[in-house]
Amino acid sequence: MDKLDKTAKELAETSKKLATSEKMLSEKSENFSDLEKQQKNLTEANNKLEEEISSLKSSKEDLEGKLVTANEKISTIEKDLEKSKDSLEKLAKIEEDLEQKEREMEGIKKDLQQTISDKYIEIESLKNDKNQAVFERESEILDLKTQIEGHSKETDVLNLKIKSLEDFIEEAKTYPKVVEEIKDIMAHKGFLSDKELDEIIDRNLTK
Repeated sequence: MDKLDKTAKELAETSKKLATSEKMLSEKSENFSDLEKQQKNLTEANNKLEEEISSLKSSKEDLEGKLVTANEKISTIEKDLEKSKDSLEKLAKIEEDLEQKEREMEGIKKDLQQTISDKYIEIESLKNDKNQAVFERESEILDLKTQIEGHSKETDVLNLKIKSLEDFIEEAKTYPKVVEEIKDIMAHKGFLSDKELDEIIDRNLTK
């Protein structure tokens, strides 16, 4: 009886342990199932990662190729830039020279304009001087003409007087006293006035 109780008790304990073990097995089975699912997910994730890595490697190789091409283009552009820099420096020098030439031309232009202005003023002054000189010469010529006309009249008068004197002298040769008086006055004074001549003539020829 004691043995049966003991056996029953052991059986109960064993059943209890079995139940506990079954429960644990069930839980482990569930955990294993979860692990399998996780493993599957991990495998799928790993496959995707490998695909992405492969794609990234391909992209990397493509990018590396593009980078090489880009570097070559950059090298070419840098060389072109160096050439362009030299060209720009030459162009800047040419522009500087052109600006210098333009400044020089402006200076020459201003000098020419000033010279032209000075020459214009000088020409105008010369024209005024010429006009004044012409006016003065015309005035002098007019005065000379007037003087010549006056001298011409005086010459005519003198010629008449000379003719009259010549006639008088020819006539006076027959009157020695008249000639002597004329000689005496001329010796003392150096000239004979019309009044004196008339007086001599009146004194001697009216007698």
